[in-house]
Amino acid sequence: HIVLKLDPEAEYDRVIEEQLAEAAAIKAASKNKGNKKSTDTAETSETGAETETAAVTEAETMGEVYEEYGVTKNVYPEPAESQIDIFMVRGAAKLNHYQEGGHLAGLNDSLNNSYRILKTYISEDLFTTVTIGGKALPTGRIDKGTIYGIPNNNVAGQYTYLLLNRELIDKYYYSPDDIKSLTDLNMYLSDAANDTEYVTLYNKPTIMIDTLSDKTPLIGGVLTNISFNFSYANPVSLFSNGSYRSYLQHVDSFCRAGYVTEGSYDALPEGLKCAAAFLKGNAALPEQYEDEYYVTLYERPVAHASDRPGTVFCVSSYSANVDRCMDVITALETVPSFRNTFQYGIEGKHYVYDDYTEMVTILNQDYSMDPADTGNLFLLYRNDQMSPEMLALAADNWALGKQQNRDTITSPYVMFNFKIITADNYKTESIWYKREYAAALSAAREAANAKGEKFDESTFTFDRAYPFMYTDEILEHLQPVCEEYFAKAAAYEPKIDEYGDVIPMRSYLTSLQKELLRNQYYQLFTDAENPDSPASQYSSWYDALDLN
Repeated sequence: HIVLKLDPEAEYDRVIEEQLAEAAAIKAASKNKGNKKSTDTAETSETGAETETAAVTEAETMGEVYEEYGVTKNVYPEPAESQIDIFMVRGAAKLNHYQEGGHLAGLNDSLNNSYRILKTYISEDLFTTVTIGGKALPTGRIDKGTIYGIPNNNVAGQYTYLLLNRELIDKYYYSPDDIKSLTDLNMYLSDAANDTEYVTLYNKPTIMIDTLSDKTPLIGGVLTNISFNFSYANPVSLFSNGSYRSYLQHVDSFCRAGYVTEGSYDALPEGLKCAAAFLKGNAALPEQYEDEYYVTLYERPVAHASDRPGTVFCVSSYSANVDRCMDVITALETVPSFRNTFQYGIEGKHYVYDDYTEMVTILNQDYSMDPADTGNLFLLYRNDQMSPEMLALAADNWALGKQQNRDTITSPYVMFNFKIITADNYKTESIWYKREYAAALSAAREAANAKGEKFDESTFTFDRAYPFMYTDEILEHLQPVCEEYFAKAAAYEPKIDEYGDVIPMRSYLTSLQKELLRNQYYQLFTDAENPDSPASQYSSWYDALDLN
């Protein structure tokens, strides 16, 4: 028996916040009432007075079972107005927020016992991204942490492939295995450029990066095909990263040599002949081009901090029966018919299903749900409104989708709980404030003890102004700075210095880095003296991992 409450997407987070706050208030009031009852009981126990139990009964959570004319029936109670059991959470930041507020039930016991089947359906990488606490391991996993939600399998990012023309590779005595870097590619392109009937390079190469915030696109870390959940990705100016500088120099070199023809990364135009090309897509792409090209994997898909863990089904800490909630979640993750009903609505009214083609035809948009929000993506029936790319991923029981899920690099920033300190939250979120509060509390307690007085922490007050610029303000000011320096890097033109020498791009990038280091807001972002600065937060978090 499930009561399904649906809210418009734009209102969802607000509604959940309100319901959790209400449930927390009711729980607190009930606890206070329970404490009073305990006191009353202690006071009246000598007279033998009976007291009322506050325990939740089995009937209240499972329903009353009775027989009527030989038929067993369950009659479930109406849910309380404030009741919140299962709810959806998007992204690691929200998950951390609800966990820190005490709103989430830990699910380890359930997953280790009756519901361990979920670990055979859900990616282990995804389970890692919903695990909080415990010990980080060099393998990218977490030992003895607490799992606070059941993530939905999803497909993030795209593969990037390098296509090398078979005819030209053979003509100039190369092998695909010879081209392992952009430096190697440049050598091949310098030869292939002689064949003017070919486009030398279709599309620029790309580079895998991620950032702490979408407001700081120039500040983050460079990822590789072997990065993992706890890889080191110090969030600093990308200009300070040798791999990133080298990448920009190669792109500039390719463009100045006239090698690059820009177009769509989705596919080669019909009839176009290339010496080399960069394309993005799913794992089916190589097969489309392998007759004319050697297709090599250039970059694995990346799940950025904003992508992982995607959507998660959580159980509230106010639920009367976690296992009953897990019954429902397990069905959404393991039972195709149940999961697809939640996705598509009522058959015959919202959709029709063809048993022969195993295809859903959507009849209207009266019931419209995002597939990422409704359960295990790899149980979803294909529908007539899916893109060709999604249909390819979903073919053969989502074989390509599952492969991409296994190949995806998870950004290490997913695991980092980045706190954005604001004027409204610094008293609860700021590392600096928590330290100052603890120090002041300790001093007050010692002073009371020195006077022989009893210290009452409930009467202790502490209110100190925040001495740093709030993180949200730093990010707001830093965004246009990042955009400015991105534009400056793209605008590089070789110039002659005072000695008559050409200023190379590497020197130009070094000068941009020096300018950026002097910028007020960049200095605030990386301020080691401020424990709340983004760079300090990351450094403290990474040091605490103790991966050695």
